[in-house]
Amino acid sequence: MKRIIEIILAVLFVGGGTYFAYSLLSDISVFWNEQTIWSIILAAGWVVVALGYVHQGWLVRRDRNSDHVSMLLPAVVFLVQCVLFVKGVHYDDWSLIAGAIMVNSGVTFNLYQIYTNRRR
Repeated sequence: MKRIIEIILAVLFVGGGTYFAYSLLSDISVFWNEQTIWSIILAAGWVVVALGYVHQGWLVRRDRNSDHVSMLLPAVVFLVQCVLFVKGVHYDDWSLIAGAIMVNSGVTFNLYQIYTNRRR
């Protein structure tokens, strides 16, 4: 029961925080219309995500243990990034293209480490 309450609280925190931030920013048209800023923020975020997957892969490689690491999440992230890559090419959005390449590079390294560790 405690875990369910923790999950509900996390969802409420994220949903409430997002709604609050949106309500503060909803009337600032300069903020919403500046695509370069959005693209830079998105690209920086994808760098962090990619580094997180590389780090997780490195830990699996170093510790030779992938018992508590799921292959499902990075596999789904890989597929989503493929969709975003295609969308980026279609709309000529460099942040989606670069982000997909960065994230999928980290995800591929991670999945390879998990896979090779489990084959041993």
